[in-house]
Amino acid sequence: MGNINWKIENKSETGSNPMEACFLPTDLLVQILLRLPPSARRRARLVCKLWRDVVAEHTTEMQSRAKVLLWHASSAAAYVVDDLSSSSTGSYTELWRIARVPGERTYYYPDEVHLVGTCNGLLCICDNRGERTGGTVTLVNPATGEKLLVPPLPGAAQFALNYHCQKWDRAYCFAYHPTSGQHKVVHVPCSFDRVCDYDAAHVLTLGETAWHEVRGTNGKRCNLHAGVVSVDGVTYWVTDGGTARIVSFDLDNGQVASSTIELPSLPDKPDDYNLTEVQGRLGVVIRSPSGTREAWVRDKGKWICRYVLRCKWQQIPRPYFAHGEYFLKFEGKLLYGYSRKSGVVKVSRKDEGRLVAKMKDDNNFGSNYQTFVYVKTSEPLGVYDTTK
Repeated sequence: MGNINWKIENKSETGSNPMEACFLPTDLLVQILLRLPPSARRRARLVCKLWRDVVAEHTTEMQSRAKVLLWHASSAAAYVVDDLSSSSTGSYTELWRIARVPGERTYYYPDEVHLVGTCNGLLCICDNRGERTGGTVTLVNPATGEKLLVPPLPGAAQFALNYHCQKWDRAYCFAYHPTSGQHKVVHVPCSFDRVCDYDAAHVLTLGETAWHEVRGTNGKRCNLHAGVVSVDGVTYWVTDGGTARIVSFDLDNGQVASSTIELPSLPDKPDDYNLTEVQGRLGVVIRSPSGTREAWVRDKGKWICRYVLRCKWQQIPRPYFAHGEYFLKFEGKLLYGYSRKSGVVKVSRKDEGRLVAKMKDDNNFGSNYQTFVYVKTSEPLGVYDTTK
């Protein structure tokens, strides 16, 4: 296409119409942006308001609204909720299901296959079965049917081959940095039954062949019960043992912050809280001594209590219970949505939400679901395949 000169002048010098400041007409700009891969278009939105509007109006991935993805571990299957609005009928659509080997049983135990996370339409799956230390991690694009196997963790061969663990997925996080446009798989420092110990964090950038060790994480092992989340290009986990504090790892510069973040309150047990994301901010759900659950959000360096949930612990979906204008609650196989209100939202057992999904399990091995965010993308996984 050749080199193209682009210039944006000061708005006050050119009038109120932003297109008057451009050397390119809108239709030509649209054609240029449409030739970019989806990942590059997402970064192009950060250039200016004009580019953001053009990408939003003329590309399918930006017009596709984020949906609630439900992961059912016992089926190793992902579903998307069709509608969260007041007109919801409780319907859902199967998005992806693990391929079974002929003769294999038709169900999975809850800890065998897990969805680590989702980013821009890609799913990160961890298969805890088998003898590979660290599990088998695979990336999937349900829209294209493509799969990409992630290289094994460095040093995996040093552990005993007869050690079997079904918790490998808890140490991973699938993340995206909006500025660099890079997808990354993060493995946090942790200990598995004091048999497999990882003293440092490791990160793999999609498109690269090897994991990289993250310096500065020694002594900051993760409490795997609390989960690992990534928010706006930063990965967070809670330290294990002693006074729990939140560690932050910047995906852009590859550094761990020298200072840690205090929790809004200290729970009685290490599994009485979990990290989450609430409306683009770091959040934590904590079980209070009274039995209620409080959802706190980190805003401008301070913790703010956003939700007080008087319901059973297992009714609050993990890792994400808030979705856009709604927050979610499970009652068995029924998923309910509640409209988000200003101030502190209090939900009791008697509050009736709107039924948004009525699930039907494939088997009788539990109805425990996890919730994620999904946006369909046509971006090919092949661009990250280093074996070609």
